Amino acid sequence: MLARGPHYPDRVVDHLLVDPLLRGPLHLGPQDFGLWAGASIHEIAQVVAAAYQDSAQAGDFATIAKLSRVTMLAPLVIALGLIARAGGAEGRAARVPMPWFVLGFVALAGVNSVIPLPAGVTAAVAPATTFLLTVALAAMGLETDIRKLRAKGLRPLFLAFAAFLFIAGFSLMLVRTMT
Repeated sequence: MLARGPHYPDRVVDHLLVDPLLRGPLHLGPQDFGLWAGASIHEIAQVVAAAYQDSAQAGDFATIAKLSRVTMLAPLVIALGLIARAGGAEGRAARVPMPWFVLGFVALAGVNSVIPLPAGVTAAVAPATTFLLTVALAAMGLETDIRKLRAKGLRPLFLAFAAFLFIAGFSLMLVRTMT
């Protein structure tokens, strides 16, 4: 989606509009479409919105695939930080900032796994999460500044489109190979 400007070049193709239309031509069932959406779309909100447009089953698979990717980020970020600290220039340990939010994410995921929230609490919170997700998606769209996009020219758009094609194609190849 173009809404996030030059920091997010893979937004050239709006996943919310295009990806659900590709399910038929790509001959993807709900499970495969969900896995593809979860593997190829960058933001969790866009994954959920794009996949649930198709069906609940596609949305469930997409959410699980995307959250699995997110979960794997925590150990990867921590490992890369430790590697960078150990392998600094000229034998000195590099000073790499510790992403404390990652440790907080891991801690809260662990607590939620051991002490699940009561069903009544999750049922009461569900409408608020839907509302907040809708507000977040609207805020991303409202952040679009067409003048800044036009000033950047066509090169970033071509790069973004190439990145979209690579990520979508590679993810599709993995889904077809693994299912």
